[in-house]
Amino acid sequence: MNGLFEKYFSFHGRLARLPYFARGFQVGVAATVPFIMSTAAFINGDGILRGIGFLLVAVAGAIFAGGFASLVVRRLHDLGLPGYHAIWVAIALPLSNTAFYSHNYNAILLNLPFVAIGLWIQLWPGQRGPNRFGE
Repeated sequence: MNGLFEKYFSFHGRLARLPYFARGFQVGVAATVPFIMSTAAFINGDGILRGIGFLLVAVAGAIFAGGFASLVVRRLHDLGLPGYHAIWVAIALPLSNTAFYSHNYNAILLNLPFVAIGLWIQLWPGQRGPNRFGE
């Protein structure tokens, strides 16, 4: 359990590009499972089952938020940036995704800088050798 916590919810150290992508996918799947389970409780349930559904949604949100924040902070550490930069990355990434679902070309064009931030986080190589955040 400690290894799982270190791998997905620790804010110390660095994270390279491929592990960032793979662990981000795994965190997304881990958050999706309780969210999908909650839909059955909302559709078929009475008061108690709906309460369980709300609890499952809260668990899914906590898994996603905690895991995503940890991965972004450690990816920023790999790029040589302090973790507080995760605040603007956390704002930019959801905005970059929602623009493409709006089917509004102006919204897509206005959000291209946010898409660039997402691609930068994912594709830019980390600093070679050790930096102030670790090996």
